[in-house]
Amino acid sequence: MPATVVATPTRDLMTEGEAKALATRIEGHWHRLGQTTVKVWAEAVDPDSRPVVWVIQSNLVNGLPPARQ
Repeated sequence: MPATVVATPTRDLMTEGEAKALATRIEGHWHRLGQTTVKVWAEAVDPDSRPVVWVIQSNLVNGLPPARQ
């Protein structure tokens, strides 16, 4: 009889610090390209859930910087 293999769950979430660092990195990338209208931030989907799920939000439109006004 073959041995039972138990899958180890992989971590698919970011901590608050990781999410904020990624947001800063993405925003910095766009700002270095001269696109200073780009804003990127980390946001908790449901702060009361455990673990808290963090997402990266931005004002990019279809992956591109917003039109300058």
